[in-house]
Amino acid sequence: MEVSVEQEFSPDLEDNTSKAYKDFSSAFQHQMQKIFQAVQGFQGVEILSLRRGSIVVDYQVLLRLAFSPQLKSDFEKVKTVLKEELQSASQDGNSCQDNQTLCFKSDSIKVNNRTEKDLTPEAICHRTAPKGFEEHYFPLVELSRLRCVTNCTPGVNGTIDCNHGQCFLQKSGPTCRCFSTDTYWVSGPRCELAVDWRVLVGGLVGAVIVLLLLLVALSVWVARSRGRDKDRQSSGRSWTQDRKWFEIWDEDIAGTFSNTGFQDAPTATNENFHVALEKVDTNMMVHIQRPEVASSSPPSPSPSPSSSPSPSSSS
Repeated sequence: MEVSVEQEFSPDLEDNTSKAYKDFSSAFQHQMQKIFQAVQGFQGVEILSLRRGSIVVDYQVLLRLAFSPQLKSDFEKVKTVLKEELQSASQDGNSCQDNQTLCFKSDSIKVNNRTEKDLTPEAICHRTAPKGFEEHYFPLVELSRLRCVTNCTPGVNGTIDCNHGQCFLQKSGPTCRCFSTDTYWVSGPRCELAVDWRVLVGGLVGAVIVLLLLLVALSVWVARSRGRDKDRQSSGRSWTQDRKWFEIWDEDIAGTFSNTGFQDAPTATNENFHVALEKVDTNMMVHIQRPEVASSSPPSPSPSPSSSPSPSSSS
């Protein structure tokens, strides 16, 4: 609120540590206490500043009001009463006769409306929430009371179910903390997974055994591969030659084989080479000499002169 006091402004009033400022503040608060004592929820006044214009006092009235769904309208009523009570006191001609009493200008009384937005349930919860956690609190209106709750508050809409854990509010938001027992290991975003320790340990042991078997098999395979490489090197055959052998092998043709001795031999090719089979005389008689048999045994005795030679035959 704001009001002007019919009194000359002193430079000492600009210093809130001066005796003039403290005396004026004490007199102002004492008189306001008498004026507003009948106002609902009145607790006192607090001076914010003093400035020239006689003495213009900028101050705030402290109120304590019970919460209700109509809190905003109740507050508006209290503001109206405060202004009416101060105007009534300023218009009393006898109020300025006492030197200890401050005289107020009735036409200078003002009520500031800046606090209206602070009376919404959302604003109240944000003010009462711990610093850094304001955005996670929201209001829950219940008849004549206001509860400021979060998604960790049990029994409200949107409560997070942490199953086998507990919900904690952090600055980043609600989160579940899982608590394992002697029997179960609990995990998951909502602590929804509970695994028996015996099953977990058994599974880990099984995984280790499988891993060891894979490592052994890999070691054997590597050792055999190195042995085959050594065999190839000792036989003078390279892996490239073996690969070529497999490329020309055809399992579908019986008797197919490859001889590495012929792989390096050049292949004779002549595009002008042609066999003229049409000039071959197929009626020509072919004479084949009878093969002679040679024996390693001693030669037989020569025939006597009387013996006649055996006829020769030819075909």
